[in-house]
Amino acid sequence: MEGLGIRIRGSFASAVAAIVLAATPALGATTHYIAFGDSITAGVGDSSDRAQPGYPPRLQELLQAQGDDAVIENDGVGGEKTPQGLTRIDGVLANGGDVMLLMEGTNDISVGISEETTLFNLGQMAQRAADKGIETVQATLIPRKPLAPVDPNNILNAKIAEDIRQLAYSNGRHLVDPYQVFSTTPNVFSQDYIEVADDPVGHPNAHGYDLLAQTFADVLLGDDSVPPVPGPLTPENASEGVSSATPVTVVLFDFGTGIDASTVSMSVDGSLVSPTISGDAHRMQLDYHPAAPLSGLVTIAVHAADMSAPANVRDGEVSRFFVAGSSALTGDVNLDGRVDGQDLVLFALHFGASRHQMRYRSDLDFNSDGVIDGSDLAILAANFGQKTP
Repeated sequence: MEGLGIRIRGSFASAVAAIVLAATPALGATTHYIAFGDSITAGVGDSSDRAQPGYPPRLQELLQAQGDDAVIENDGVGGEKTPQGLTRIDGVLANGGDVMLLMEGTNDISVGISEETTLFNLGQMAQRAADKGIETVQATLIPRKPLAPVDPNNILNAKIAEDIRQLAYSNGRHLVDPYQVFSTTPNVFSQDYIEVADDPVGHPNAHGYDLLAQTFADVLLGDDSVPPVPGPLTPENASEGVSSATPVTVVLFDFGTGIDASTVSMSVDGSLVSPTISGDAHRMQLDYHPAAPLSGLVTIAVHAADMSAPANVRDGEVSRFFVAGSSALTGDVNLDGRVDGQDLVLFALHFGASRHQMRYRSDLDFNSDGVIDGSDLAILAANFGQKTP
């Protein structure tokens, strides 16, 4: 089935096909896409000479080059949060369309809108589109830059990505995963983002918008380029006060060819363990009950490959958490269990910033006096070289 410009494969894809069959335009007809989102959809930061900025016009070109008669309407609005998007979407959908490309929520993080509210609003937007016979392709958010004043470590952003994957899977929708693609692209912040010190979230430059368009195109054209990705985790990443006997659960999703179960393994603090594995190739769950009490900073890593040829492989950490009785040391800016040069570099990016300035981060103001200065540096220095016990 290719009526939506989406080449669908596999058992999971068959379920999606059944859901969207009624919305499929006749063969040979133009597919009308609605790109709905915030400034990253609108194209803020695009340094190219294009008359139309952002990923939508690039994506249209990529689809048309592959024979898909696609027209993409850019309905991105700078600074928009999901509550505003939910208010606006009915007017956009009233103009009709076949497929909505939905990527919004980074501004929710900036202003402290709860993760639950963001996910609810995204679900409501997709449901309103479905009510009008318009399929939704959901998308995770791109990573926030290290200079972002809120969530610079992308802890909340990663959690929202996990939940968006769950939302898409639960509702039989396709998923585009910019968070996964951008976060695994080498030198992504220096090569694919604009160089603006006071950018509150991190916007792509022209090269970054090329990457974002290709990420969407791969999914819409059926090219599987993304490895298995994590869904909701237990305990959540960066949790503190976790019981030493807590069970560990990792959910893996694959929206393409599916997970090759023979490749799946889990490690805890670098040691292989034997989790109970359940589910299927598109949603696999790994459950591990510790044989001995956990302590300190615990890291969970997963190896898994999909069934593409060549395979897309995930191999590395998916979460870390602190067992009760331990916590991150003051100065451990990146929460990796030690205070070292990486933390010093991150601290230096915000040195001199005071409260109400965009560069200010409350978690780097160690003495809470409203300014990130030499006193805070001295506190970091006192813990330099130490590790979480």
